[in-house]
Amino acid sequence: MHIHSTCSDGSFTPREIVELARAKALKAIAIADHDTVEGVAEAVAVGEERGIEVVPAVELSIKNEPEKDFVELHLLGYFIDHQDEELNDILDRIVQARIEQKIRQIKVLQDDGIDVSVEEVFSLVRRVPGRPHIAEVVMRRNPGRFASKEELFAEYLTVGGKAYSKRSFSLTLAEAIQVIVKAGGVPVLAHPGAYDKVKDIETMIRRAQEIGLQGLEIAYTYNKNRPHYGMAPTEMQALMARLEALADKLGLVKTGGSDFHGEGKDIELGEMGMNCVEFQELKAKSSFPATIDRS
Repeated sequence: MHIHSTCSDGSFTPREIVELARAKALKAIAIADHDTVEGVAEAVAVGEERGIEVVPAVELSIKNEPEKDFVELHLLGYFIDHQDEELNDILDRIVQARIEQKIRQIKVLQDDGIDVSVEEVFSLVRRVPGRPHIAEVVMRRNPGRFASKEELFAEYLTVGGKAYSKRSFSLTLAEAIQVIVKAGGVPVLAHPGAYDKVKDIETMIRRAQEIGLQGLEIAYTYNKNRPHYGMAPTEMQALMARLEALADKLGLVKTGGSDFHGEGKDIELGEMGMNCVEFQELKAKSSFPATIDRS
């Protein structure tokens, strides 16, 4: 329920993802690319052919509001109307701002003598690259300059890094939630245990719920993503258990997803997800019509 395609920073096309999901006997998947729904229509069409429910989704990068403890947050929108004109107009503005931001970040790296080109970074994706794509090119073309991608991120690409740059247009969390709801979708906070810049996770989530947040992504591949690479399985289970208890206490819908990107990460499609009961509870929160009746 949290999958990226070549339309953002994944390595598999929407069609390839659906075919892989079918081979793994998954019942439903969601293409949730960063700030774009470009791959949704293709995935939905192939899903109808293959008997897999494809949930139209998106993952929005949120404007930082440190005074509210909303820092580097990502919001998932499930069961959205991906053809909604207002939604697509907003996403187009976000994408253009992302493009401009990434070019500025690359320019800072170049000015510091780091070998990285705009063309090579942008060639890695179909639409807009993310910071991991910049890191991929930097690590490949500058051997020995950084001990790891984590070091590169800390010095240049994270909030407060030398190449950190605000976008000319981005949505606050309240605005993003409103956009998702107006498009018929369910706003869910992605990987809530991954926000190491957030000072108080529970207070932040409560504040987000007050402005319309409806769910938390509980099951997630924390041990294979920043900032928890290599986390012990017992620690990861404890983290997810705490988040599940919080979701239950606050009455938030619980989702799960692998954050599958394809060849770029050691994550299998379907490695993390949700059961049928949780899926139906998520669907019930939306105003989007069911695509396939699986009752």
